[in-house]
Amino acid sequence: MWQEGETQEAERSEVEAAAEGFVTALTNFSADTIEADATEIKSFAVGDFAEEVETFFGAEAIAAIKEAQAESTGEIESIFIQDISEDQASVFGVVSETVTNSTLTDPRSDVLRLEIGMIRTAAEWKVNRVDVFQAPGAGLAPVAP
Repeated sequence: MWQEGETQEAERSEVEAAAEGFVTALTNFSADTIEADATEIKSFAVGDFAEEVETFFGAEAIAAIKEAQAESTGEIESIFIQDISEDQASVFGVVSETVTNSTLTDPRSDVLRLEIGMIRTAAEWKVNRVDVFQAPGAGLAPVAP
């Protein structure tokens, strides 16, 4: 029973670390480093979310982020595992995010609340779903209209 408890705690730690890495990558990007930032974000994605992230951080979005000189800085306020099973997990996160771009006179700050669906792959935990409950006014890629 003691070993089982240690195994469950290690699994929870792996899920939490993967979720924190993903949320940090998702909410911290800039026009100057957007290609590397997008690659990092995509490295967490599998399944349906891999297709969605290609839209939010695909070639068109990257070009728009560069043109708008957009930057997002996120700080995780809290993150916790809602549910975990053998190969699936649900994580809830709250992030304070500050966004700037060439069309904003002042930085815009907001709170992003999201639920992350994760699955265990052969190598590690990956993100297969992201539900945003309260998003910044301009969305993930704050660019000029």
